[in-house]
Amino acid sequence: MRRTPAPTLTVGSSRSWARSVARGGVYLHGRKARLIIVDEAAYVSEPIIHEVLMPMLADTGGTLALVSTPRGKNYSYRLYQQGQEDGVRVWSLRCPSWYNPLLSPTMLQMQASLMSARQFQVEYGAMFLDTAGQVFRTEWVDRALLLRLPDEGLTVAGIDWARYHDYTALAVLCGSRAAAKLITIHRWQGLAWAEQVHIVAQHLQLHQPVRVLCDRTGVGDPLVEALQAAGVPHAEGVAFTPTLKQNLIENLALMLEQGRLQLMPNPDLLNELYHFEVEPTPRGERLRGAGNNHDDLVVALALAAWALPNTATNALLTTGTTRLKKV
Repeated sequence: MRRTPAPTLTVGSSRSWARSVARGGVYLHGRKARLIIVDEAAYVSEPIIHEVLMPMLADTGGTLALVSTPRGKNYSYRLYQQGQEDGVRVWSLRCPSWYNPLLSPTMLQMQASLMSARQFQVEYGAMFLDTAGQVFRTEWVDRALLLRLPDEGLTVAGIDWARYHDYTALAVLCGSRAAAKLITIHRWQGLAWAEQVHIVAQHLQLHQPVRVLCDRTGVGDPLVEALQAAGVPHAEGVAFTPTLKQNLIENLALMLEQGRLQLMPNPDLLNELYHFEVEPTPRGERLRGAGNNHDDLVVALALAAWALPNTATNALLTTGTTRLKKV
């Protein structure tokens, strides 16, 4: 909402008004409400729901209504489950589109023929499903946005080079593999190599990373040397192999699953994480962005996470239901 004053509707003694939830809901703080309705709530960040909207109902004992198409098993799924178990503090209902008498069965059949079974069950069946083959589960990524890890430890970076179809991506992390925080992440496309090296070097000189891992597959070696000549002495090239890429992605996935990595709410990064998939092929598994989605930011982030130092700890971290891994 950019209009001032915000749009309002008065009916009798009741007044409804619309405000933007952009910038973390800053325009909503300090207000009261008796009823808040959030459409497509699963796509609204969890901090806005818990830290902005719910306090607005505290004085009035009001109601918060969250209406949405499911988006994986994120916080809206947990609230739905609580409503199914409780039914008092939280009430929930799942309503597939074929319960709607206004929708044509013919239209639904056509949509079912055009979409995968899983996509149709999410969009029209209101099923809480993560995408088949999704490497980074929605709830892991969403939780990583809520972490408040300290700004301490060594600074490292990862770079994935590209020029035309894909992006050159840079990710900078601070910390260790036990606990790390994303400091900055950027991507560029269509720039000359010399210009890309100059821009990347400028960003790295701001943060002074002690280790910089670059993808040197293809044209990578000259770029690593150019980066070193531009004042980044700790830059080193990494040749991608299927095994190495799998190790990089598994390490990143494990850090997210165990809550050891704090992310920034960068829309491009989140989109890549949500749509990064493992695809079976005759030669093994292929890790990449699903469909037309890019994966450059994910690869840069995985390289940076791989560059993080190990920190000795006596804590035993668990993942899943059967695996144990010591950091």
